[in-house]
Amino acid sequence: MLYSSLIINERYKMKTIMLDQVLSQKELFYMYRQITGSHNWVMNCASGPHEGFMSGPALIVKDNNGYVNNYPLCLWGQTLVYRIAKILEDKKIGIPTELKRMWFNATYHGKKTQHWLHQDDMVTSHSKTILLFMTPLWQPDWRGSFFVDGEEFKFKPGNAVILDSQEFHTGESVESETHNWQRVTCNIIIGHADDTRV
Repeated sequence: MLYSSLIINERYKMKTIMLDQVLSQKELFYMYRQITGSHNWVMNCASGPHEGFMSGPALIVKDNNGYVNNYPLCLWGQTLVYRIAKILEDKKIGIPTELKRMWFNATYHGKKTQHWLHQDDMVTSHSKTILLFMTPLWQPDWRGSFFVDGEEFKFKPGNAVILDSQEFHTGESVESETHNWQRVTCNIIIGHADDTRV
């Protein structure tokens, strides 16, 4: 039984992919202003039951139960999923396109307890995570990379990282003064329409 479930999980496993410039510079500036100007941020969000860990600020667009808190951003997120699916399809890579969960995370300089190694989904082997770098201006010496099973993906405005939601991943704290720019990322979990688990 265990052996067959491992075979099934391996069959659905995809290689982590970085897509360059999914969002244009104009779209990034516009979205960054909309996101950071929202009044709906929560200060104690975590992607799972991480007892003993600090949580961080998040703008929850669609929660783990499928409740939509912000319809305009949810519609933008769903169209973004279709945009990414088309880019990947042109590379002969397929992904599910049902938006299951979406939120924005913000990290600021000096806060080293906001990032921890975790999985977005420990149940479903079919779900994928899309992480978008949303800050329109970023300097390499500010750090703030994203890691998937030890592989580093540097923070580059407008880029997206697509991974299996069961992969362990973490962000990197900002290492230097960012001149009031927040390290903002968008975290989207996608799956199949008939899969109700997240």
